[in-house]
Amino acid sequence: MPKRRDQLTWMQNKERVIVLANVSKQNFILELPTGRCRLDAGRTLQTLGSVLEFPPIKALVDKGDLVVKT
Repeated sequence: MPKRRDQLTWMQNKERVIVLANVSKQNFILELPTGRCRLDAGRTLQTLGSVLEFPPIKALVDKGDLVVKT
């Protein structure tokens, strides 16, 4: 019987995974293609780097409210 890890199809290339850190004092509701995601002040979110292509996320990163960690 194959290992369970071999059956998982949703796993992404780890090099494409980033960590978004909310360095502001505000809580954010992020509108992602997969749905809404809450990112509270001082918290981090592990996600794919492709979310940076969405204008609302990019605007928060450009403003300095969100910081990208790899």
